[in-house]
This record gives sequence, structure tokens and C-alpha cells, in this order.
Amino acid sequence: MIEIIALLSIFLAIIIGLVKNINVGLIALVFAFFLGTLLGGLDARSIIAFWPLNLFFTTVGVTLFFSIAKINGTLENLSKLIIYRSKGSKIKIQIIFFVLAMGLASIGPGNISAAALLLPIGLAIAYQSNMSLLLMSVLIIQGSIAGGLSPIAPNGIVALELARLNNVGELGLSIYLLNVVSIVIFSALFFIAMKGYKMNGQRIEVSPPLPFTYEQKLTLFSILILIIWVIFGEAHVGFAGFTLAIALFFFKAGKQQQAIQQVPWTTILQICGTAVLIGVVGELGGIQMLTNFLANIMNQQTAVPIMSVLSGTMATFASAVGVVMPTLIPTTVSLSENLSSAVSPGVLTMTIAVASHMTTMSPLSVMGALALASLPAGVDEKNLFKKMYIVAFVAIAFVSVFLGILNLLGILK
Repeated sequence: MIEIIALLSIFLAIIIGLVKNINVGLIALVFAFFLGTLLGGLDARSIIAFWPLNLFFTTVGVTLFFSIAKINGTLENLSKLIIYRSKGSKIKIQIIFFVLAMGLASIGPGNISAAALLLPIGLAIAYQSNMSLLLMSVLIIQGSIAGGLSPIAPNGIVALELARLNNVGELGLSIYLLNVVSIVIFSALFFIAMKGYKMNGQRIEVSPPLPFTYEQKLTLFSILILIIWVIFGEAHVGFAGFTLAIALFFFKAGKQQQAIQQVPWTTILQICGTAVLIGVVGELGGIQMLTNFLANIMNQQTAVPIMSVLSGTMATFASAVGVVMPTLIPTTVSLSENLSSAVSPGVLTMTIAVASHMTTMSPLSVMGALALASLPAGVDEKNLFKKMYIVAFVAIAFVSVFLGILNLLGILK
């Protein structure tokens, strides 16, 4: 009975958060305290120990650094420069927005920051030049998500850290590369289905960007240092982010107070608060119970498709990074053991990460909501809402079949 109550507390926290618009992480912390003390015999110190300190430190360091690049206009000006290079070609502009979103998200800002930056620009261009708003929205969101699981982007950091914390192991670039391949194929198929190729030869007017300022050039140089330092110098990405942020503050390339305010504290609290509740639920046997249930309905052939559908469906209404991954990744080691290691914990973890992110174009999720909020005045928001929700479920079908085939062929390892 305790295991059932503990497990239900996760879903109850999600429901309360959605209905009452309260941060799920904060609700999770309260639930963790009462569950841990009243049912688990845990003291406050033991419950606090479940707070994912390394994940928190790393995410804050990275997002603080890139908040400076956003505030001083570096990322926006870089985007406009790349779009200007398209010379007004409609088909190139759509492809450029996808690649640009993926590139920006990959180098550190993450999927939410990249989408928040590019959606208003892309949708305004699409509206003024009679391009499909649905296609532009999906390309920008999918591009951002493709880069969002980079090892130096916030969501990628969370995925890799959850894998370490739950003894899955070091996954390196595996999640990122699988995510990129999956999304590039899905986006290409969607582009063809929407007949985006018919705009070949059509052009629009594009304005040249302003020259980069001293602060922006310094920020671009800092981004380059961060990438080299983390990849080749093997620096801790959180420490690297804090160090370079301090350097930019020192040379007055950004304002400290504004940068701190731009850190996505709501998302970070959601991730960490949920992780604390998951830790307590694990202590009470709830995670093992969920694992046993999943193991009873899975086998070697169906494990990946079922986990894809479960992860993707949950992500249409709940945060992939704040709820879905922290809830499901802890089940992967035991689930793999129950399946006689026919499917490895790494494969299950990659499946959860990729499938949960591919469906975040849902208008009930953060990325889809960003698209609706970025629509130009006069656009039928309800119409786009319905279409994006349909596309989210198409993405679930695609990712479950695609990853399932890769697993059957022995490509996923």
C-alpha cells in the first residue's frame, strides 16, 4: 500500500500543478517531506540529500552564462546574420531556421532559450511572406529540441546526470546523436508532407543585421572558449559557465542582476524538486513497483516502443526535463534486469530522453506554448493549437516505430 501511495504522489503532484498552475517541483518537495517523514521514517536531512546538487550547479552555471548572450543581443544578432545569408530564399530560410535552432541550442542555451529567441522572428517572417505557420513552428521547435540534448545544454546535462545518478552509466554523446538523427528524419518527412519544397525559387526581402558590438564580440569569443574548454579541456561545464560569466561581468559585457533573473529558476526548481520526490518514492518502493509493472507488459521487442509511447504521451502535458525523465529514468536499470538484460539500461534511457523531447511541440507543453505566444496579431491561435497537438501525436507514432526498428536491428546499444 505504501508503494502505491508513493507512486500516486508523483502523478498527483503533476495534476495539481497543471490544474492550479503551481510549479510541480514545489509541490513535489512538500509531498516528499510528508511521505518521507510520515511513511518512510526519514528525517529532513535524508530527504534534502536527494536534491541533485551537481545537476543544480551545472544547470545554473550554463544558463547564467548564456543569459548574458541573450540579454546583450549576441544570439539575436547572430541569428539575423545567418538568416541574411539566405538572400531571401523562402526554402533556405525555413531550413536555416531549423539548423540555426539546432546549432544555438547545442552550444549551450538549450531548447527553450533557442526557441524563445527564434520563434517570434521566424513566425513574423512566415506570416509576412505567406509561409506555413505550422511548418515554421514545427521546424524551429524540432530544431531546438534536436540541439537541446547536447551534453553542454541544460536538458542534455539533466539526461546525462540522471543516467549517472541512477547507475545507467556514462552515455556521452549517445543521447544527443540519437536525438539529432531522429528529429532530422522526422522534420524532413514533415517538411515533405507539408510540401515545403514547393517554395523553391520564391524570395522575400531580408534586412542586413547591425554590426556586432564590442560586448557581443567578447561574448562570441567566450562561447567559443566554453565549447573548446568543455570538449577538449574536459572542464566541468558548470564551473566553466560560472567562470566565463564572471569574466563577462568583469568586462561589462552583461549586467549581473539581469543575467541572474534570466536563469530559468522555475524549470530548475521543477527538475530538482521532482528529483527529491522521486528519491523518496524510490526509498518507499514506488519506483520498483512501477518497474515491475512495466516489465510485465514488455519484452525485448516491445520495450522500446512501449517506453517511447509512455514517455512521449506524458510529455504532451508534462515537462520532459522536469517530470518525464526524472520519473522514468530511475526505472531503467531494474527494468533491464527484469527483462534479462535483453534491452540495456542505456537504450531505455536514450529512448525516454528522445521520445519525451520529440513531443514537446504539444501546445500543452512549454515549446508548443512558446509558439502560440509568439504568433503575430490576427492569427487564429485555436487552429494552430489543434494542428500542433495532432503533430505531437504523429511524432509519438514516428519515434516509437523508428526507435523500435533501430532496436530490433541492433543499432541501439
